Amino acid sequence: MIRSMTGYGSGALDDSGVRTSVEIRSVNGRFCDISVKTPRALASLEGRVREHIQAHVNRGNISVSIRRDGDAADAPSLVVDFGAGRRYYDALKQLQDLLDLPGEITIDILAAYPNLLKVESEAIDLEQGWVLVEPALADAIEALNTMKKREGAQLEQDMRARINQIQAGLDDIEERAPHRVAQVKQRLHDRLAEWLDKEHIDPQRLAMEVTLFADRSDITEECVRLRTHCDAFLEALRADDSAGRRLNFLLQEMNREVNTIGSKSNDAEISHQVITLKEELEKIREQVQNIE
Repeated sequence: MIRSMTGYGSGALDDSGVRTSVEIRSVNGRFCDISVKTPRALASLEGRVREHIQAHVNRGNISVSIRRDGDAADAPSLVVDFGAGRRYYDALKQLQDLLDLPGEITIDILAAYPNLLKVESEAIDLEQGWVLVEPALADAIEALNTMKKREGAQLEQDMRARINQIQAGLDDIEERAPHRVAQVKQRLHDRLAEWLDKEHIDPQRLAMEVTLFADRSDITEECVRLRTHCDAFLEALRADDSAGRRLNFLLQEMNREVNTIGSKSNDAEISHQVITLKEELEKIREQVQNIE
């Protein structure tokens, strides 16, 4: 079953009055790009979180947010950088003496120094932190993929209907194609009859011209390949693995065959069908961009 690249999932774990919550958001992307936001105390888990998500998600831009509520270990503590404060004070004092400025250098002035106070928090042990995060992360991934599968089922239904439309249009083209040769033969005969007496029309020459036209405008191979690509597309929709790239490749091949049919057909009715096929392919292409 195909999956959409767009989805959301969340999970949480309550332990000893501390709640660990995980949220995952996924949007379209060519590759699997994962950004992880964690509390300071769990910063060491970022790499393991990435690996865990990569085992369950193939493509998309993934944003992961981990929170810890009620965790004293993650409560920030402020530490004074005494060395920086002393250097800042000395610099201000030298400037004051140099410019002969009045006033005192107070704590309010020093406190404005951006790096005077540093925020620190106690890091949680890697394995201990993973025990707290992994259950919530697993629930979030499961919810994410459930939503992606649900949206993927809707995309699959829409694309199957459009492939059926393309196959129906291809049936009309294949039914129409043989009649073009007879029409061309009649048009050539009528045009020659306007210029020459009917007695002087060379039937062999006329037959040769019609044969040449039939060879140049034969679309049998293109129709066969297009139908094969349609079948392969429907088969790819049933695949269990990531199908987005394969579907995109098949669409390119289908579009190439449709363009060739349009350029070789030299027939108004077939050209009209080709336009319809290209419209359906474009709508499918827009849907495929959402598939993992």
